[in-house]
Amino acid sequence: MTARRWLRVLLGVAVGGVFVWLLARGVDAEGVGGALAGLSFASMSLAVLLVACGAAVRITRWWALLRVLAPGLPLLACVRPYLFAWAVNNLLPFRAGDAVRILAFRTSLRSPAMRVLGTLVVERCVDVVLVSTIFFLALLGLPKAVLPGAVVAAIAVLAGLAMVGMALMLAFLPAFEGFVLGLLERPQLAGRRWTSALADHARQLAAALGLLRSPSRLVAYGGLSMLAWSCDVAVALVLAAALEANVGALGPLLAFATGTLSMTIPVAPGHVGTFDYFAALGLQAYGAVRETAVAFAIALHSLWIPFTVIGLLCWFPRRTDR
Repeated sequence: MTARRWLRVLLGVAVGGVFVWLLARGVDAEGVGGALAGLSFASMSLAVLLVACGAAVRITRWWALLRVLAPGLPLLACVRPYLFAWAVNNLLPFRAGDAVRILAFRTSLRSPAMRVLGTLVVERCVDVVLVSTIFFLALLGLPKAVLPGAVVAAIAVLAGLAMVGMALMLAFLPAFEGFVLGLLERPQLAGRRWTSALADHARQLAAALGLLRSPSRLVAYGGLSMLAWSCDVAVALVLAAALEANVGALGPLLAFATGTLSMTIPVAPGHVGTFDYFAALGLQAYGAVRETAVAFAIALHSLWIPFTVIGLLCWFPRRTDR
């Protein structure tokens, strides 16, 4: 297991290194440094505030789902798990923070692991659909074939899978749950030591995945999601304006969407390289100077630093959350 873990880390570093090389190739480092030095304290402070607002909305959105199945769960109980998992995702590859959120805070969240997993699946599907929508809206201002066709096709497939996943959760989940539970109750399986535990896990997962079957809950969750992503889009607009990128409103939207969707490539630690390369690519598609696009990607990525530090401070080994 130790060897496998090191292999995953080395693979992540290698992939991130490739994208860092692609990002830096042919770029004037002094030009990037000059662009970054021109960012004002006010613009960076506003960007940090907007990131914080987006995080607060996402924590509230997660709590709104969990409290349906765990009545009485306080909002503050979701803050530490979310921030710490965010910090871990910003440092380690393969979305390690998601595993932390699922497994490490079950007691404080008053929820079994499969319930937490279900809320994360819902979260990911909704987010991919919304960010993909931003991406394709931002493409409307571009002539065809400006972005590599493979990138557009990959994002279209990703958005399609997310929408199919949501449709399955909304339409066919009860039938699927009944099928699984019926299978576990068959004479060949009933009475075995592990079937009751597996059935309980299936019920918990299905309950969480089915939370958005309520129209009012779907509308409320969708509204919070759009508000959270609006905060992030505003961050991109603020930074592009501060850097004087001169790419209009759609350029930062495309850069934000391509960078964010690149995070579905979970290999590079902290998404270093992958996020930056695709964010810069999106801004360049609207005519930004390469050095400005690279400075934009670095500035956008650097906003995670204070929240990573805060998230790590949310972990107190003396407390037991399991």
